[in-house]
Amino acid sequence: MSEHFNKQLSLSGKIPTGQFNFMFNMKKCWATDAASTKNLAYDGWFITLYNVELDRSNISLSEHVKKEVPCSWNPAALAE
Repeated sequence: MSEHFNKQLSLSGKIPTGQFNFMFNMKKCWATDAASTKNLAYDGWFITLYNVELDRSNISLSEHVKKEVPCSWNPAALAE
């Protein structure tokens, strides 16, 4: 069922999404929930409100930002 649901959301794989878990009140590990569930059903309409698309780009930190980052992640040094 989760694979079918994922296909409708244009996702691959059988691991359920948070939306799927919420719809069917799944709260445990997905494998445990899948083993204990014999059948699921839903009836409804899905209305897409928006699509989010992210473009990949080569983002790099400025030199002045790189210089400000301490060499070690010392909390006291970061607090300064």
